[in-house]
Amino acid sequence: MDELSGLYQAHERSSGTHLALSWKDRVRFTVPREGAAQRACWKLFKPGKLGIPMRVQAALPLLPGAQSCVESEKLLLIRDTIGTDAGLSCCRAGAPGPWYKDTILLLDKSAEPLFIVKAGAGEAVNGLLSNEAKWLENLRNEPSLACHVSDLVAHRAATDLCFVAQRPFSGKQDSTLGKLQVEFLRKLQRFRPKQTLLEESRFYQNLLTRLHYLDSLMSSAWSARIKLAMRKIEMSLSGSRILVVAAHNDFTPWNVRLGQDIARVFDWEYADYEQLPLFDPLHFTLIQMVLGNCQTLKMTQRIREALPYWKRSFGEEHCYEPEAQVLAYLLNVCTLYLTSIEGKCDSHHVLDRFALLIDSVCRE
Repeated sequence: MDELSGLYQAHERSSGTHLALSWKDRVRFTVPREGAAQRACWKLFKPGKLGIPMRVQAALPLLPGAQSCVESEKLLLIRDTIGTDAGLSCCRAGAPGPWYKDTILLLDKSAEPLFIVKAGAGEAVNGLLSNEAKWLENLRNEPSLACHVSDLVAHRAATDLCFVAQRPFSGKQDSTLGKLQVEFLRKLQRFRPKQTLLEESRFYQNLLTRLHYLDSLMSSAWSARIKLAMRKIEMSLSGSRILVVAAHNDFTPWNVRLGQDIARVFDWEYADYEQLPLFDPLHFTLIQMVLGNCQTLKMTQRIREALPYWKRSFGEEHCYEPEAQVLAYLLNVCTLYLTSIEGKCDSHHVLDRFALLIDSVCRE
């Protein structure tokens, strides 16, 4: 029988417990047949406009795009490792590529969220999930940050099947970098800050490693763009000690839940120490503008408008050389994307928009 995402396998339509729902020739969600469990899936995963065809397929499974299936041995292994009796499962498929992973929601017997599990295979995914597990353990042991992160329930490190299981969060999303998000970031940036030379920082060393890997893979346009941006960064930041901090590195509205006067934050796969202080505020602000097709001029204006607020919120010492920090952030994100797709950046929306932004900042 055909495997769907490795976690489910096709089954006779009349007896399958789940439905794999496809859009544009790719399975996007796998949901139970039960209506209550489906509603729990949509509530937690928030599929946006994609939720419309997904709900239609789930309600009318005889339509093209819905495939009957059951849980595979891999998902049963995850259940056994967690060691707690759970009810039905839902699954959101990840984006294609070497960092592909699925996000599974395990429900209790009354269809309430019980565990969130991220699972995948391969060396790259194993590294990301191991990093997330490490950060969850470290932050849960930090009194000021423990309430902002989830409990780590289980972690399996292996290249054939790796996963991280944790408790889910409830709460609302907010696209504004407001009081609760800033309060969390201030606490995170006070977690092992350091004064160091740019060249000795983890950020810079990791960036050089990616650039070495991409050297023969990038287009000539990207190679020239990065060299110019690197020169500007090094002219501004080299030669004296700078403040570097802990950063989430994927701090977005959809990775934060707000409730009871606290921001709870998940998806710690890319978190790292010794990052520049504006990385998280910049990512929160810019990534949603890029995905919303905002023009380059509007993004540069938003950065200028936000900078005084960031100085008041985080302190002048965190907002040093803002233009260099913007370029460093953009290179950090773009080289991660380029590495994940082995330098093949044709028609990649985020890279296309950030390329224009890098060029704009370099011209100023």
